[in-house]
Amino acid sequence: MPSFLDNPAAAQNYLWAIILLPLAGALVNGIFGRRLGRGNVTLIALSMVGGAFALSVVAFAWVAGEKVATLRFAGDSWFQVAAVSVPWGLVVDRLSGVMILVVTGVGFLIHVYSTGYMSHEDDAGYARFFTYLNLFIAAMLILVLGDNLVVTFVGWEGVGLASYLLIGFWYTDPEKAFAGRKAFVTNRIGDFGFLLGVFSLLSIFGTADYTRLAGLAQGVHTDFVLTSGVFAGWTVRSALTFATLGLFLGAAGKSAQLPLYVWLPDAMAGPTPVSALIHAATMVTAGVYLVARTSFLFALAPVSMATVTIVGAATALFAAAIAFAQYDLKRILAYSTVSQLGFMFIGVGVGAYDSGIFHLVTHAFFKACLFLGAGSVMHAMHDDLDIRNMGGLWKKMPATAVTFLVATLAITGIVPLSGFFSKDGILSAALFSENHAWPAVGRIAYVLGTIAAAGTSFYMVRAFAMAFAGAPRTHTAEHAHESPAAMTLPLWILAFLSVVAAVLGLPAAIGGEQLGELFHKFTEPVFRQAFHVIGAEGSEALWPFAVAWLVAIVPGTLSWMMYAGSWRGVPARFVSSFPAFYRLVADKFRVDELYEAILLRPVKVVSNALWKVVDAFAIEGIFVNGVPRAVYAVGDTLRAVQNGNLQRYVAAIAIAAAAILWAVYGKGGL
Repeated sequence: MPSFLDNPAAAQNYLWAIILLPLAGALVNGIFGRRLGRGNVTLIALSMVGGAFALSVVAFAWVAGEKVATLRFAGDSWFQVAAVSVPWGLVVDRLSGVMILVVTGVGFLIHVYSTGYMSHEDDAGYARFFTYLNLFIAAMLILVLGDNLVVTFVGWEGVGLASYLLIGFWYTDPEKAFAGRKAFVTNRIGDFGFLLGVFSLLSIFGTADYTRLAGLAQGVHTDFVLTSGVFAGWTVRSALTFATLGLFLGAAGKSAQLPLYVWLPDAMAGPTPVSALIHAATMVTAGVYLVARTSFLFALAPVSMATVTIVGAATALFAAAIAFAQYDLKRILAYSTVSQLGFMFIGVGVGAYDSGIFHLVTHAFFKACLFLGAGSVMHAMHDDLDIRNMGGLWKKMPATAVTFLVATLAITGIVPLSGFFSKDGILSAALFSENHAWPAVGRIAYVLGTIAAAGTSFYMVRAFAMAFAGAPRTHTAEHAHESPAAMTLPLWILAFLSVVAAVLGLPAAIGGEQLGELFHKFTEPVFRQAFHVIGAEGSEALWPFAVAWLVAIVPGTLSWMMYAGSWRGVPARFVSSFPAFYRLVADKFRVDELYEAILLRPVKVVSNALWKVVDAFAIEGIFVNGVPRAVYAVGDTLRAVQNGNLQRYVAAIAIAAAAILWAVYGKGGL
């Protein structure tokens, strides 16, 4: 077999297998899974994703050597519309190389965990679950490997379909089925924006290929006025602003940003491995990846970058506030995911694209660990996720408790774990950034993000303290037990990665020339064009990291004192002092109710009226039922004279003949 490292053609020829392996696993288990047996289903599902991970490692080794592997199917054209030719191509550079490692690596660990978590399912349900899981991985790989926006959109929609199937996996439960539909419909709103962005770029540049777009964008004059196409009379900057805002709307839908975040907390209805897969390493990070992949376009549209930044900062703070008053462990982690995605968008919005992607990577490790840890707790607590019913699980589930603690410290930003350098690297970059359209947006994002980071520390320590510290508060917690090795082994690996990944983000002042800014140096070639446009220089100041450390330590310590220490009465007194405000936060600021009142209910009223007028009256009443009834009525009338009486027939013929003769000759005087 040719080596990826020595032969460029080999790298190109084997790229397709990274996608094909999990796709083949989904097809085989989907068609034959019920008859293959549980063991064979497990072997196929895990081996296909494991094989994709192995090939991803080899492909990553290729791009680490400053090479880019590409693959084009069917020549240079997949399909053509007028003068626009769209190829079907795959590309592995340093950005997509990192992404495929995360998708297949963390995805494989989640597959291993699922063999234990889903063991209670019957054979048909077990095969169906791993079919959907493999399909999800394949779609996500298409999304990140596509070398143009159209191929990316194919994976984008595939991920949406697979997530719908996984979130609504237990579709016989109406609430869980509704959660799947809610995710699907909400994402379609974002997808409309994605398509607007793609069509706009096709109108401006005539291509959706990333490489060609980058080349055309490099020499473009943003003040140039377009003279043809949809954007005739617009400047290039204005047209690019419209296009990139469309792409960001799609990103906001997939990555659960305001105002399209509402689907993600309800996605907890799916099995816990699904929550880990969707909320940690794959689907929700697709929007961040899209903005980073098109960074050379966003850099030319400072209004779009300011929008990305402020929406990310607002989302980070808003979701963190809601997490304060939640008691469902998975729902706390869901709002935490929304908040952390906001941090990633701050990063890519202020031009620190490498910091945003680095936080994407570290978040995949510690958030997957947290969700899988929540699944382990759920397994021990007989599906009870209310942290008020837990307590004392540290002694009952030591492996789950230790790994959950490591991941908690990572997400709160405790030195020297990875979350400290990734999340706080974003805030530091925001503080020293300059946006040409809105110079103060970076500093505003820094303030909002710092408050959100303090909230993260508080509510995550609260969740850990109420679940694992103290004494058991219920009979179920008293008899909880550790999960099997298939579930705890992935937890240990993810916890380990949550620690060691910190070395990738060490600032130059700490890591020196050898270890400093490793991730930045690695991804810099991908973002070089965008960095050149925005003039990103960064800062070597360490005091923002010191502030970030205090922001993590102080709220976390206060939270521990309130929920596991000597200040346990403080939360109850706060609730009794501000009952209305607490209910508002606990009810998630009633955003779902607001959407129901101003969006869903009017749409339902209008659609019901249209159904009555168009469907019931016009289509059914006139065309479907009215025409047949009219024909039947005419036939029924004519049937009355068709009674078989020959005398009546002769009389009718005679009368008709007389009438004809009179009509023809009557006026002539006959």
